[in-house]
Amino acid sequence: MADAKSNAELLTMARALSMAVKKVFFEKSETRFSGEPIIEEKRITQFVNRMRVDAMEKFNVTTFLSAVHYYKDTAALEKNDPVGLIVVYIERTFVPEMLRLLRYPYIDYDHDDEVLDGAGAIANLIAGYFKKELSRLGYIDLEMSHFKSAINSVLDGIEYCKGQTHKYELSFSIEDQKRLAVEMVMGPLPKMSGDE
Repeated sequence: MADAKSNAELLTMARALSMAVKKVFFEKSETRFSGEPIIEEKRITQFVNRMRVDAMEKFNVTTFLSAVHYYKDTAALEKNDPVGLIVVYIERTFVPEMLRLLRYPYIDYDHDDEVLDGAGAIANLIAGYFKKELSRLGYIDLEMSHFKSAINSVLDGIEYCKGQTHKYELSFSIEDQKRLAVEMVMGPLPKMSGDE
């Protein structure tokens, strides 16, 4: 029964993540997605006790990805003991357009470091909105890491909440083309006192 409860909670969190992404785009740009995102549960592929991250599984072109970790408190953050994370994937060519949609300042499209920072800014924004959605669901206020960005993959994988075997992947389309993918891995989260 605990498994069914945790699966239902994770699906609720994935839907909260979907809501967070939609709010980011609507509030910052009034951009609407072509339809509801596709939400899929997938098995985590491990790489030396870390989660394997490969953007080529999402887009078949050069893709920028950014990860943001969540921690139960500052002590867990200092120990690098994450309770969850999201990884945001955007085709390299669409990062500047997405930033324009979100009314960010112009970035030099030909400069990878600027595009990586831009992808990280989008991930940070989504992560912050998702944190608020989790609070609305009654979970404790989480600490967030700074984003870490990469091109196509992270060779040595990414830290994730140990004990988790599955992740949720959300795919978003703009003008009927998949433009954004977000993965979520979350461990058990405590509720705020009084909400249990």
